[in-house]
Amino acid sequence: MDCDINQQISKLIGILDSNNSDNDSTALTLEMLDYMEPNFIFATGLGKIEHPWWNDAVSNLEDDGRSVIVRWVAVRGNAHDWAIYHSLNANLERNDYLDGYRHLTCSEEHIVRAGSKLRDVKKIKEFVKCTETAFSYYRF
Repeated sequence: MDCDINQQISKLIGILDSNNSDNDSTALTLEMLDYMEPNFIFATGLGKIEHPWWNDAVSNLEDDGRSVIVRWVAVRGNAHDWAIYHSLNANLERNDYLDGYRHLTCSEEHIVRAGSKLRDVKKIKEFVKCTETAFSYYRF
């Protein structure tokens, strides 16, 4: 089973750069949010965030000693808003929060339900390119 998980993780990490490329000129707009149904997942990908417990983590930190790769999901909310959730706190095992990569295999629905909300403005705008008007509807 670990082999399957490692293969999935390798595949996910392999697409990290393509998900965050600057070639996509489409930015989220208020009109797009208006069109979406509540709870609609409109974007997903992989990205790096600062690990909240970087001083305790050992195996999953990047070269800078603070960053960790997470799977993220952008979802339209019920109250005409939107948010991004990430997988780091979507625990599948007790130790996933501090160490490990198993959280990268979570389904999008599990991340929305049990993941942590992204609150870093720079990372929000990095993961989902959006207009300032659309950003003002982000649910912190």
